[in-house]
Formats: sequence, structure tokens, C-alpha cells
Amino acid sequence: MSKLTDMLDKYRKSGSIGMKVGIMADKTYPDGMKVAHVGWINDQGAPHAHIPARPFFRETVFRNQAVIPKMVAALLKNNEPETVLRLVGEHMVGEFTDAVMTWKDPPNAQSTIDAKGYDAPLRANDKLLRNSFSYEIEE
Repeated sequence: MSKLTDMLDKYRKSGSIGMKVGIMADKTYPDGMKVAHVGWINDQGAPHAHIPARPFFRETVFRNQAVIPKMVAALLKNNEPETVLRLVGEHMVGEFTDAVMTWKDPPNAQSTIDAKGYDAPLRANDKLLRNSFSYEIEE
């Protein structure tokens, strides 16, 4: 039996293990607004509030759809399933953070640039959105 088969058999026998990655529900701004809600609004847009869609979350997931299965298969050859999930979680946290840090289009409205002092969609002085990505392993 191959090492990969052994690892998969161990995983199957150990029960279910999974992972959530993104902005967890407990993250809030000082005013009590959920960071996940702000992230969702930015990702989806809110036309009634003149907020254009900046699909950083959806595009990051899409961009990694082909990468993650290959990453998992390669990592399972030498690691326990929980370690694999941890490594994939850290990878995705980095991907989401990079998306927020590099997002440019559409640019901020001039009124937002005037208020912030710079044009950087998804980024604000409080750094809360970009520092709110994490993952949780669930058994």
C-alpha cells in the first residue's frame, strides 16, 4: 500500500475533519459591525450605497480552485491530514490578505480618496479587514 493510501485510510477511519477559512464571525469593528459583513459588502457591492463590487474573496477562491486539490494531494504524501489542513489554511489566509492588499479596480471614489488621503480600495487605516482572515479546523 502506498503512503498516500495509508494516509487516506487513516483519515477515513478517524472520522470527519474539515476547515473554515475566511473572516470568522467573531471579528468586529469598534462600533460592533462585523468585519465579515463589511468584507461581504465589498466583495458583492452595494449599489444602493454606491459601493461597487470588488470581488476579492470570490476571485481568490476561483484562482485557487485548481491549486488546492494538487496542494492537498502533494502534502498528504508526507503529512497528517490536520497538518495538511493547517498548511492549506495558512496558504488561503495569505491569498486573501494579498488580494486585499493589491486590489485596485474599481478605484475609490474621489470622496473616499479625500477622506482616506489615498486611493486603496479595500484598505483603510485601521487595517482590520486585511488582518481578519483566519482558519479553523473542525473535527
